[in-house]
Amino acid sequence: MSVWKELLETAIYAPSPHNVQPWRLRILSNDTADLLIEKHRTLPKEDPTGSFIILTMGLFIQALKIVAANNSIKLDFKLYKPLSEFTPEHIAKAEDELLPFAKLTLAQQSARAADEPAYENALFLTRRTSRLSYLPEAIPEHLVQTLSNLAHAWGQTYKQITTADVVEQVLKRNIEAVFEDLNNPAYHGEIVEWFRFTDRSSRRSRDGLDYRCMNSSRISYWLAARVPQLLQLPVTRPVLKKIYRRQLGHVPTIGMLAGPFWQPESAFETGRFLMCFWLELAKHDLYIHPYGNLVTNKAAAEWCLQLLGVPQIWLIFRIGFSKTPPQSYRRSVEEVLVD
Repeated sequence: MSVWKELLETAIYAPSPHNVQPWRLRILSNDTADLLIEKHRTLPKEDPTGSFIILTMGLFIQALKIVAANNSIKLDFKLYKPLSEFTPEHIAKAEDELLPFAKLTLAQQSARAADEPAYENALFLTRRTSRLSYLPEAIPEHLVQTLSNLAHAWGQTYKQITTADVVEQVLKRNIEAVFEDLNNPAYHGEIVEWFRFTDRSSRRSRDGLDYRCMNSSRISYWLAARVPQLLQLPVTRPVLKKIYRRQLGHVPTIGMLAGPFWQPESAFETGRFLMCFWLELAKHDLYIHPYGNLVTNKAAAEWCLQLLGVPQIWLIFRIGFSKTPPQSYRRSVEEVLVD
């Protein structure tokens, strides 16, 4: 059974919304295992359609498939339920904390399958979200084309904008959406549960939004969590918007991924694509910083559609080169495994 643990040692570095790491694995034998969703690690208030939790599970399965292929192993999966049964409503009704998602099987293979993307295991460790200031260096056109081709191969679209005033408009609208959402009681109550304000709490939980990775002072991070009203008051709002914008630093490029996503089946395949897309970025020393509020906040999403003219956007992010950002913690293999 050590092969499963070996795969997990790398796959646990896959990304997840707010670094919630919702996956658990129950090893059944040397070549079979159950992949489960940990119920309290879903985000029903921010993810009302369930698309992002389904995306996250697809992303993790793709991570396992890639790592397995690097070890001359073929990983297959079979879903336990239709993906439409992983909406927040269905998850809320589930009595158990651990929800069976897919049956995983392993088989030796002499050569990598033609449809298995090749990404070295080391890329899982170098792949990170960077909230640091980005370098002014433009993304080379050949890399833009590489990202576009990869998206196209998965039925998705990659677009980017570099016009300075449009970039600033997007950044401004994102800040407004963040401030609005943090003052929504349901959203606020859910996301703040994942804020980690100290080294001690970050190391203890090994999940969530570690302040080290937020490029923010602990004071401003704490105030946003505990006194979100400051983000809306006429006196403090302009000041805090300037502080937030200054923390972002230089932003030369805004990227977008668009395509089928909001239906459960689409979300799963989109997650598999996103794992490959993010590893491709790491392969070329590129970083992204997703702006989730621009797609989950309905008013902001409609604004983006009108400004950018790109339909079906499901992820907007700044993209570029930066200094190496801190690495967020991950739960250990032992914590991911279920008896």
